[in-house]
Amino acid sequence: MSISWEEPVAAGAAPCARSGHTFTSCGGSFFVFGGSGRCNGEHCCYTALLLLHLLPVGALWRDLACLSAAAGKAQTFNDLFELDTSTPEEYKWKQMITTGIAPPPRARHCAVALSDKHLLVFGGLDKRIRYNDAWVFSLEDKEWSQLQFEGPCPEPRAHLTATKFGSRVFFFGGYGGAGQVFSDLWTLRSCDSGSSAEEGGNGSRFCARGFKWENLTEQLQGTGPSPRFDHTAFIYPVTPNSDTFDKLLIMGGRDLSAMLHDSYVLDLASMTWQTEGAPLLPFEVCNNVCDDIESVPYHKVFSFGGKKGMMQYMNTVEVMDCGSQVWSTPPVDGGKAPCGREDTAWVYDPKSSSLLIFGGWASRWLGDLVKLNVSAIIGPPYACTSISPQAGPVYGETQMTIKGLRFKPGKVQVRFGNTEKTQLLVDAEYVDSETIKCKTANYEQFGATAVDVKVSINGEGWTVNKLSYSYFANTVARNCTAFGPGVLPNVVFGVGVPFLIQARDTLNERRTSGGDHFAARVVPAEGGLQGDAVIVDLQDGRYEVTYSVPQPGVYLVHVSHADLRRSEAVAIRGSPFKVEAADPWVKHRVLGQLPVKRTVSGCNSAELPWPLAGKHAGRGLCACRQTAASNIT
Repeated sequence: MSISWEEPVAAGAAPCARSGHTFTSCGGSFFVFGGSGRCNGEHCCYTALLLLHLLPVGALWRDLACLSAAAGKAQTFNDLFELDTSTPEEYKWKQMITTGIAPPPRARHCAVALSDKHLLVFGGLDKRIRYNDAWVFSLEDKEWSQLQFEGPCPEPRAHLTATKFGSRVFFFGGYGGAGQVFSDLWTLRSCDSGSSAEEGGNGSRFCARGFKWENLTEQLQGTGPSPRFDHTAFIYPVTPNSDTFDKLLIMGGRDLSAMLHDSYVLDLASMTWQTEGAPLLPFEVCNNVCDDIESVPYHKVFSFGGKKGMMQYMNTVEVMDCGSQVWSTPPVDGGKAPCGREDTAWVYDPKSSSLLIFGGWASRWLGDLVKLNVSAIIGPPYACTSISPQAGPVYGETQMTIKGLRFKPGKVQVRFGNTEKTQLLVDAEYVDSETIKCKTANYEQFGATAVDVKVSINGEGWTVNKLSYSYFANTVARNCTAFGPGVLPNVVFGVGVPFLIQARDTLNERRTSGGDHFAARVVPAEGGLQGDAVIVDLQDGRYEVTYSVPQPGVYLVHVSHADLRRSEAVAIRGSPFKVEAADPWVKHRVLGQLPVKRTVSGCNSAELPWPLAGKHAGRGLCACRQTAASNIT
């Protein structure tokens, strides 16, 4: 359950160094928009050429914002870049040439994907100007549109969060300037599910009308978060194998006087704020990035970067399992972590199970692209939950059933091993969405040990749930022993007679798990009816055998072990055991003369134990017995 850092190779026209931008996944593509930074001369010239040759004059004025200042001067952007990761060996940056009137330059805004075809941008600031406008970029038409609202809307702000849940987008908090810090929760949704798109000749055309804001602040139950900005927000499920979200979490951030170390959970079913048991990072931080990523059976939430004090920028990664809702620091298995930073942005690439981080602020603008591989934590879109049996012989060929979630047809492989050098693969059979079957790999070259079991379907990656299978040294029949009443010389017939088998391996060590194939037969020494035997695996290396014979006589108890690699079973040590079965219901007769009945009289010491004489004083006992008894009592 580790992470690794990489520096991917990226060609093309990359965004210049910046912070306060957004990096959003939409329709399988990744888009960087806006932010503030320092535009280098090469970037500005490239942008100018593209705009002058490809755009109509009426659409130029906003998209030329980054050219309004000399190269190298700090400014705010409204440019849009796409990152293509379809070729893992070399990513490609491309600056988008858009139509329509683009949003004014801005930073510290928020952006979410409304659908696979539409990217929403809201709020932000440019120098001292803050916005409460909303814009949508159509991926099909490459066109910007400004949304037209019905009713009241949030006040202008930046440093806020936006989280999409179903058909709604939740906006929380932010800073409005002049000491105004917000704690309100708004949602933006289409008034009519069909009003946001109009059918066109080649697909759907976005309609900017019919969107409505709703202020939920006063409608919610419970105590909500205090006013804040530079916080994080994400939705996550708490139920396993869930495709719906249960909670919205608001965490950390700051106000005008201090950083905040708290978290609030909004139950999305009851719309109630909860603080008890809300997951919380182990340290106070603001301006970090935090997102939920789908994993099976429980989603994972990742946090990176941020600032914990004046010019104290962080580069640590924290991960929360949505089942336990506990944060932990995963070990780094490779690569070098980037420098600490705030005001950065990231996006999740499901094809490589990686988080892509671009830019940020670390007392300077950053323009690096970093890849955080989290595949060992996220795993593929399926998971294993159990295996049966959990142990077997080192030579393999044991039939194994793997239970799990979201299995699918395809090329299924099972991996046995703990390290790259000791891993063995076997092909498996898809049974249904919760069942896979295979035969265990022959592990004799590595010896008896416990190994991890993982599954891959169609090469999508190996499962991350830890399931262990114990290979044991081969059971050797000549080392196995039997003990108990059932192998003693004298037994009885007509009732169950038990004994135990102790399995031992090639080193004559006791086996500690089950799964061996023992057989027991009870045959009469001189012919006749055989006995019945039942074997119960105690799963600890012992096997309980109970047999019964139909009549008295001498029997041979044969015990053997069936090695899957041998055609015939082999007798264990001491087998066969010779036993004689007697009738347990015969009444034993007493032969000889009965003892003579005696009376209590005289001084014969054999007549009565003398310590009891005191109880019989004056009852026919002699005086000497009475005297002795009185001394005792």
